[in-house]
Amino acid sequence: MKRVYTLTLAFLLFSILHAQLSMDYYLPADISYDPGVPTPASVIGFVPGEWHISHDQTIHYFQQLAASSNRVTFLEYGHSYQNRPLFHVIITSPENHQNLETIRKNHVALTDPSHSGNIDISRMPVVVRLGYGVHGNESSAHNAAPIVAYFYAAAQGKEIDDLLKNTVILLDPSLNPDGQQRFSTWVNNNRSISPVADPNDREFREVWPGSRTNHYWFDLNRDWILAQHPESQGRLKFYHSWKPNVNTDHHEFGANATFFFQPGVPSRINPLTPKRTNELTQALGEFHAKALDKLGALYFTEEVFDDFYYGKGSSYPDANGSIGILYEQAGMKGHVRETIHGIVEFPYTVRNQVAVSFSTVEGSYALRTELLDHLRSFYTSALDLAAKEPVKAWIFGESGDNGKMSHFFEILLMNQIDVYEIRSRLSLGSDNFEPGNAWMIPLDQPQFRIIQSLFQTTKTFEDSIFYDISTWTLPLAFNIPYSGISSARQAESLKGEKADRLETSLGKLKGGLSEIGYVFRWEDYYAPKALFAIQHHGIRTKTATSTFSLPTEDGLKDFSYGSIFIQSSQQHLGPDEIHQVLKKVAEESGIDMYSVTSGLSQKGIDMGSGSFLVVEKPDILLLVGDGISGLEAGEIWHLLDQRFKMPVTKLESSRISSIDISRYNTIIMPGGNYIAVGEDGRNKLEEWVRNGGTLIAQRTANNWLNSSKITKLKFLQQSSAQMPEDTPYYLMNEFRRSRNIPGSIFEHRIDITHPLGYGYTRPILPMFKSGSMAVERSENPFANPVSFTGNPLLSGYAHPSLLENIQGSASVIVQSVGRGNVISMVDNPNFRAFWFGTNKLFMNAIFFGKIIGT
Repeated sequence: MKRVYTLTLAFLLFSILHAQLSMDYYLPADISYDPGVPTPASVIGFVPGEWHISHDQTIHYFQQLAASSNRVTFLEYGHSYQNRPLFHVIITSPENHQNLETIRKNHVALTDPSHSGNIDISRMPVVVRLGYGVHGNESSAHNAAPIVAYFYAAAQGKEIDDLLKNTVILLDPSLNPDGQQRFSTWVNNNRSISPVADPNDREFREVWPGSRTNHYWFDLNRDWILAQHPESQGRLKFYHSWKPNVNTDHHEFGANATFFFQPGVPSRINPLTPKRTNELTQALGEFHAKALDKLGALYFTEEVFDDFYYGKGSSYPDANGSIGILYEQAGMKGHVRETIHGIVEFPYTVRNQVAVSFSTVEGSYALRTELLDHLRSFYTSALDLAAKEPVKAWIFGESGDNGKMSHFFEILLMNQIDVYEIRSRLSLGSDNFEPGNAWMIPLDQPQFRIIQSLFQTTKTFEDSIFYDISTWTLPLAFNIPYSGISSARQAESLKGEKADRLETSLGKLKGGLSEIGYVFRWEDYYAPKALFAIQHHGIRTKTATSTFSLPTEDGLKDFSYGSIFIQSSQQHLGPDEIHQVLKKVAEESGIDMYSVTSGLSQKGIDMGSGSFLVVEKPDILLLVGDGISGLEAGEIWHLLDQRFKMPVTKLESSRISSIDISRYNTIIMPGGNYIAVGEDGRNKLEEWVRNGGTLIAQRTANNWLNSSKITKLKFLQQSSAQMPEDTPYYLMNEFRRSRNIPGSIFEHRIDITHPLGYGYTRPILPMFKSGSMAVERSENPFANPVSFTGNPLLSGYAHPSLLENIQGSASVIVQSVGRGNVISMVDNPNFRAFWFGTNKLFMNAIFFGKIIGT
């Protein structure tokens, strides 16, 4: 009864607070405000904290704010997948707005070592970027943004005038508008007028997959350096147009936590980050501590979080001369909630985010010259580091796959990296680099640190615990040959014209109308896009299970395993129609196709050979829902929908027993548990495979298939290592975490004659792995198309016991079940949409899974 009384009293106090909630709760006392500047409540109808602000309300308020204040400029920089505007507001003094472009150019000039030494920073404003809500359901950030903007737009007095004269604020109120809209709709729809603080209430429990992610269920806070999504691409372009001195990243974590601000764990800072960055982070931290102390809010620093992976909003700035700061507020996911600290109200969480926003700007203003000098010295020191580096340039390239290379170039150029053509042919080891198909990146340039983070490999770390992945070597992710050049003279002699973009031509159907048919290679990244587009027109297609050579308009051409043959006759379309379809598909997919002038090959199989097997058009069912990894499911959805323009049906796994699955020939199971499938669903799934279906399972989905006795995999158990007897108790969790793989790159051997290896030209394939799953190779040698090599670690951290476990183990196993196949992938070939090198492996499973015989 005592507990009930306490909660009732808390609810009463909460109701009173909401009846009286005003901007005074968030804003400094004794400051007057311009009455001509609208408050959030006057535009959206409530004080942030009473309800959760939606993205459409956010846009409306900031447009009104910019229209009413000469301190504010509204600037749209892109659109989300759902076509919601992405925007910043720039807040500074009216005088600075009159000279804003000059201020921006002078500021960015600090990053150019050839000019920065002559720049007088004594009168330059500091540039602060405030970034809110990259995770859609971390709503205290979204709701803090309009309050902070209102303050700097409307506050009056000499102190604010001096601050804005010396500060340019770039405020982004919603880094993930699709997620914000999804969450605000959920939480507001489920809010009770009589507050319910019980964490079991529906208000706090979003349905799968939640609103943390963007439209395709990606965590945008892992996408800064990779920029695979429009939200990140627009943000990165705007970021580099200003090169802010400080960049904030406002988040939420568990409801029972307090508040975190950086610095993070000292031993987990990326070694490419200068020590000065952490010193300035600590200096700014004193301002945050003072602000939170004033509110009586508890906080902590230098624990849990780190600054190692440069793909996050708080760490990418560290690699670009800025000070990135992560803020984590204990999240409500509702309006009032029971926690271990008692009843916590949503306005309280918003107030803390507002407070550290103010302390960020205040601290940046106080440290203005130190921050400006750090930006300048960051880039001059980059050249000093490059001079000491044994590698003077990176060279990379691959012929025959313009689709993949164009994406590689996009990442480099979005990160402001200078890329050059090469003047002459170069052989390094077993790799040959040819002009026109290879390029070089000198290290002697301001973005030295970003370049090294993308190209270097490392296996040695100060700490064995990582908040995120331990490596992200880009050429390995793309499976592109690359090498370092250690001679400065050789690098300079190779350096050709600067490449502002990859010159790509439209694909072309080479040759005229053929009575026999047409062929194209499978090596190009976008070959699956072309194949599906052809099949979509009802045209039958075949794939080559052996090699052949044919005379073409461009001379004799060699075609390898997986090459696609489209026969002109015995189709429902006539020869002229087929020719027109293929011509259009070649152009739209960017690949070359060739007319066949004779069914007799010069070498290898002839066009009428039984070694050409029919490839069915994939009809795909993707299982989603409770227990399944939304991230993995989203990666698959994005890959098929965005890259290859292939429709995919997304089905809640609990419904599999109640629908007709015979209409699909391919079912994909992302990692997760499949308890919701039930016994009836399990039986239906097995029968479907036995009748000829292709089932593709990733990561932990294979555990369920094994326990359900649909597959027979033998999982390898990691050897148990004992901690030294005198190890203190507080290290227990770190010991256990260190025995996992946070995200590293491993070398695999792939059989390029196997249908899952079609389109690959080298027998060695780098793959990404996280977690500890390992599977013993099948006794059937033809069922193991991809396996770890004997010494597999290429880059990243892996505990020795895990390395021992996975050496020589299977990465992909194919098992026949009746007339169908189950393709078990131990790891994720589509990781974060940037692991282009293994996307082909996954697409091969989709297109060629049915023709595999074991």
